Amino acid sequence: MIEEALLSHPAVGFAGAIGQPDAVAGELPCVYVELVDGATATWRDLLEHASARVPERAAIPKHVEIMPELPKTAVGKVFKPDLRRMAITRVFNEAFKAAGLAVSVAEVVEDKKRGLVARLRKDGVVDAGKVEDLMGQYTVPWDWA
Repeated sequence: MIEEALLSHPAVGFAGAIGQPDAVAGELPCVYVELVDGATATWRDLLEHASARVPERAAIPKHVEIMPELPKTAVGKVFKPDLRRMAITRVFNEAFKAAGLAVSVAEVVEDKKRGLVARLRKDGVVDAGKVEDLMGQYTVPWDWA
């Protein structure tokens, strides 16, 4: 629904919608967009376009990001696991910064049993209890790198 709405914008060549982690809702809709060569649009333009075309209020993207090129499979479809990795990294790094924690996402890896797992790196002296409390708000599994 989100992808169709954005693909109806003349500047959009590819769109990939995913659920990004959220401490309150569990996940929120997020979309990554690749523009058509030579086209211009801002994330605000695209959000306004999507908001007018996505019938469910809860499905309106909470984050729109324009990228030079989206990751794709060998057959040219948007590769969503990479988008999800980017969203996990962005959301967690923003949460660490807001909480004043010297931690960052080193990588997001695929675990056959747990799915995508955020591997965290200490970037200084860290109160592990505060990190555990913060990460306990999210459903994405994590480990120390």
